[in-house]
Amino acid sequence: MKGMRWVMMSVLALTTACQSGEGGGGLVARAAGHDLTVAAVTTLLAPETMLPDQPEVVMALADLWIDYTLLAEVARADSTMSNLDLDALLQQQGEAEMIGALRDSVVRPDTAISEEDVQRRFALEAPGSRVRARHILLAPPVNSTPAQRDSVRRAAESILDRLRAGEAFEPLAMQYSADSASAVQGGDLGFFEQGQMVVAFDSAAFSLDPGQLSNLVVTPYGFHILRVDEKEIPRFDELGPQFRVQMKEEVIISAESLFVAGIEERAQVQVVDGAADVVRELARSPLAKLGGRASRRALVRYEGDELTVSKLRTFMQTRPPSYRQQVEQATDEEVVNNVLLALVRRELLVAEAQKTGIQYDATRRDSVKGALRDNFRDAARDLGLLSVTKGQDETPEEAIDRTVTTLLRSIIRGERDVIPLGAVSFVLRLQYSAEVFDPGVQQVVRQVQIARGSGAASPPVIPQMPEQENSGADGTEPPQGSGG
Repeated sequence: MKGMRWVMMSVLALTTACQSGEGGGGLVARAAGHDLTVAAVTTLLAPETMLPDQPEVVMALADLWIDYTLLAEVARADSTMSNLDLDALLQQQGEAEMIGALRDSVVRPDTAISEEDVQRRFALEAPGSRVRARHILLAPPVNSTPAQRDSVRRAAESILDRLRAGEAFEPLAMQYSADSASAVQGGDLGFFEQGQMVVAFDSAAFSLDPGQLSNLVVTPYGFHILRVDEKEIPRFDELGPQFRVQMKEEVIISAESLFVAGIEERAQVQVVDGAADVVRELARSPLAKLGGRASRRALVRYEGDELTVSKLRTFMQTRPPSYRQQVEQATDEEVVNNVLLALVRRELLVAEAQKTGIQYDATRRDSVKGALRDNFRDAARDLGLLSVTKGQDETPEEAIDRTVTTLLRSIIRGERDVIPLGAVSFVLRLQYSAEVFDPGVQQVVRQVQIARGSGAASPPVIPQMPEQENSGADGTEPPQGSGG
C-alpha cells in the first residue's frame, strides 16, 4: 500500500506539472510546437450556443485539434507517412489476431439451437423494439448542493402531479424542460432503440406502454418525467434469423469465458491496493509525463509478469475521450473488472497463444502496415491536411494553424462531419509531443459563459454515440454503470 501511495503521488505531481504547462498560461493545448490558446477556443465556441459550456466540450475540441495538427505536421514532413512509427499499433493488431486464432483453435462449443428456443426467447426479449417518447428535464445547477437538488426534485414532482391531474404534456415541456432541443418540440425525442439512452432513462422508457407516464427518473443530467407515445416491436420473421446468430454468438462467448477463467485462475491474478485510483488519474490525463520509477510500478501482479503504470498509460492513449470519461466516473469495482483485469486477460491470452505456437505472420504484418499508411493518407486528404497551402507571408506552421482552425470551425457549425482518427491518433501521440492544460480548459468554460451572458448550461439528454474503438479487439470494454 505504501508503494501504491508513492505511485499515486508521482502520477498526480507529474500530471499537475503537465496540465499547468509550466509557463503555458492561457493555453488549452500544445502539440508539436503549436499552441491552442484560450482566446482561440473561446472564439470558436462562444457563438455556438447549441453546444453546452462544459469542460467535456472543450476537452473534445482540444483532442480533435491535437489530432488534426499532428496529422498536418506529419503530412508536411512526408506525404507518404513513411516517417510514422507503427510498431506499437501493429503489436496491438497482432495480439488481437493471435487471441482470435487461439480461441478458434481451442473453443468449439455446440451451437445447435432449436427453432422453439429461438422463438421463446425472442418473445421474451423483443429485440429491435423502439419507442417514441417525450420527456421533461429539470436539471440542478452544476456543483449543486443537496438542498438545491431537493428543491429541483420537488419542482419535478409538482410538474408530475399536474400531469397526472390531466394537464397537457407538451406545454409543460416547452415551459419547464432544461433540454432545450426537445422542449421546443413539446419534449419529443423521436424514436430510439434500447441502449441508445443512459441506463435509467432507457429502462423507464421501455417499461412504459403508449400514453403512460413514468415516475421521476434520475440520471446524471437531473430529474426526468417521461411519456411514451408509440412503441414498435418487430415481428419474428423480420429479426428471427439475426436473433439466432446472436444466440449462437452468446454460446461461443460463454465457452470462451470458461476457457479464459481457467487461465486467469492458474495465473493467480492479484490487483494492487489503490490501483483503481491510478487508472482514473491516467484516464483523466493520459499524456502526463512519467518518470521511469513511477512508470514501472505494478498495478496488477500475476504469475510470470505484471501490468505496469506504463502499459496502462499507453493503453489509455489509444482510447477516445468518451471512454476515458467513463473510466473517470466508474466505481473501483468497474475499473478493476473492465479495465485492469481485461488488460491482464489480453496479456494472458497472448502468452497462451505463443505457448501453442501461434505467432503474428510477418506477411500479414506488412500488409496491415501498408493498409494503415493508406488510411492515414486518406484521412489527411479528406480533411484537407495532406498538402496545406501557405498564404502570403505565412510560415508553414501558421498555415497549419489557420487550416486546422478553419476545419474545426466548419465542424462546430455542422458544415462538415467529424473524421475521428482512431488508431491514427494513437500513433501520432506516441511519436509527437502533445498535452492538454486543465486550467486553460476551465478558463475557456468561464470565458464562454461570460460571452454568452449566462451561467453554466445543463447538457441535454442525448443518445449514446458509437465509440471510435479498435473494435474491442483488445478485450476491454467501457466501464458499466457510469451514466451511459
